[in-house]
Amino acid sequence: MTVPINTSIRSPNYGSRGGRPISMIVLHATAGTARSALAWLTNPAARVSAHYLIDKAGQIYRLVPDEYAAWHAGRAAWRGETAINEVSLGIELENANNGRDPYPTAQLSALIRLTREKVAQYRIAPDMVVRHLDVAVPRGRKNDPAGFPWTEFLQHIFAETTIAAPDRPIPPSRRAALNQILLNEAYRQVGAVEWPDWAMTRAARLAKLGLPVAPSFEVTVEGRNYIGQSFGCETLVSPIAEWKRVDRLSALTAPEHQPLREALLQAIYAQAGETYRPDWAFHQYALREPVGPPLSASFRVRVGNEEWSAAIYALDVLYSPVGRWKEIGRLSALIEARGERDPLAEALLERLYERAGSQWRPMWPSQQYALRERLGAPLGPSFRVSFDGRDYVAEAFALDVLYCAIGEWDNVQRLSER
Repeated sequence: MTVPINTSIRSPNYGSRGGRPISMIVLHATAGTARSALAWLTNPAARVSAHYLIDKAGQIYRLVPDEYAAWHAGRAAWRGETAINEVSLGIELENANNGRDPYPTAQLSALIRLTREKVAQYRIAPDMVVRHLDVAVPRGRKNDPAGFPWTEFLQHIFAETTIAAPDRPIPPSRRAALNQILLNEAYRQVGAVEWPDWAMTRAARLAKLGLPVAPSFEVTVEGRNYIGQSFGCETLVSPIAEWKRVDRLSALTAPEHQPLREALLQAIYAQAGETYRPDWAFHQYALREPVGPPLSASFRVRVGNEEWSAAIYALDVLYSPVGRWKEIGRLSALIEARGERDPLAEALLERLYERAGSQWRPMWPSQQYALRERLGAPLGPSFRVSFDGRDYVAEAFALDVLYCAIGEWDNVQRLSER
């Protein structure tokens, strides 16, 4: 059923989309009354607008037709896209934007109906429904819509939104082509190139070490040059020009291998933005336990009155109370014991996805799947692929790529199973 919309008020502030399709929705807050916002958004001197405004009573106003680019995002970027106005719909919500002013049920209901309609109409993926604060550049420039019930809103949109999709299973002859597209993008996200005939690539595939988590690198030890590559479970190394010889970092335990081992550890921690320090508790733990290569420098999070140090590895996040460095916990164990809604677990999950240029959204089937199956850290933001007339959303993790057809959010598939 079409959502009732008041189209009697029009804004002159819009431009061409340049032929680009709508692929995003951006939510805003007016920071004032609907009346004052309507006056400002329709003032030619303001040079700002939005496609829709929803007042507190739930009345929806369309100020700019969908086919035009409203001027609502300002300086913004998302998933590599910087022309946000050209590819998005802007929706303003009447709200003081102070974090205390509530969003009434009538307003939220109208927003949910409108968003569902537009998500279905334009086949918008879950990660492309965002807030102004998510896309504004530089980060922190905007905070709207402040106090908005974001998680609950997304659950309403994507838990119940379905998009009709043709029942056309991908034939085996075309499956390989889709797999290669997904694999190429997963490699690209970490700055690597997939060479299927390279001995290191074959070794990683045969040993099921997962995807590369960083670009390949070179080290020189005692006058000899080596190339290394970190995958989800392990770092591999080969002497340059002796490509068929592939060794694992974890296997370099003999005394004569210590210089190479040290050089590799320095290199992989440098890629993560940190100096390898053999006396650091996290670094010692990562050598003993299978947490994969490091993906971040250590950082701190505050939960309540306690501050924690943490570091992201390909297969887990390590954390410890500040000052009690040897009391190391693992995010996977914390979630198993207390659930993902534990405050510390939520803070670590948010940082885990933030590092990948993404967002932790607990209602997403793919992120829940990755958590449940322990597929490791996300390697980059989710991405969209068009293939044989269908659109897919995919996300690369340390151990696999997950994807689903747009609209079939619960039908999550694994690249490794095809």
